[in-house]
Amino acid sequence: MSIVAVSDVHLGMRGAKEKDFIDFIEYIRHRRIDHLVLLGDIVDIWRRDFTKAVMECSKSLSILNDMLDETEVHYVVGNHDFYLLRMSEVLKDNFPFKVKKHEVIKDINQEFFFFHGYQLEVLCNPYYKSMKTYEAFSEHMCLAGDDAGNAAEMVWEEIQSKRSFWDTLKRFPSEPKSALQSMMEPPEKRIRNYHRHNVIEPIMELAAAKTRHFLLNVRPEQYLIYGHTHLAYVDDRNKVANTGSWGFGDKKDLEYIEIVDDKVKVKEFKP
Repeated sequence: MSIVAVSDVHLGMRGAKEKDFIDFIEYIRHRRIDHLVLLGDIVDIWRRDFTKAVMECSKSLSILNDMLDETEVHYVVGNHDFYLLRMSEVLKDNFPFKVKKHEVIKDINQEFFFFHGYQLEVLCNPYYKSMKTYEAFSEHMCLAGDDAGNAAEMVWEEIQSKRSFWDTLKRFPSEPKSALQSMMEPPEKRIRNYHRHNVIEPIMELAAAKTRHFLLNVRPEQYLIYGHTHLAYVDDRNKVANTGSWGFGDKKDLEYIEIVDDKVKVKEFKP
């Protein structure tokens, strides 16, 4: 059996490589891969109108829809496309893909657990570790529908209206509005800035930890595959791998994970 996982294409944002992604989908389609896991942040609908974003990516999404007869397509939401989970719940069988927060696929002897990886960032957050709060924030960002960059103001006003709740939080950032604005920066600036946010190393440590199953849905014997950080790697010893990103921002490599006969490899697509 063959499994391909790709994440962080960020279609709809400036710098996204949609043409290359379309070529990649066609390549996967002709190879008749058994499972294609879209591991979150495929369509980027933060800080902009999600209707426009979906329409702009119609060619990519249409080709994905056309390959459903040959390949099982799994859509695992990321923080930047979290609202697709709600859309799939509303449209039910009319929505083309199964949309989930995580997916488990068994190859020969090994089970693979797929999730986007924002969950790891939340748990590594030094201020507040509520998954529910972060997912609510992500959904709000997908609904902001703002191309002009005023989404931070909208979220800040929402927080101010519920100030009594936020005042009860300990270890909350001294400048929450600045923290929100920082969260809304493009991913290659926010995630990959080691000195400002210091999230890469803690995320990798947590993903590889022997006790990760105490904090995450993954079971000890499962192999964890995630994205989010845009940093591809394979760590067979600790059963964890990252899909990298699709040439977004300062990265040029078009990266993905391929699993064949329980073997995990980082691959680079060359159009």
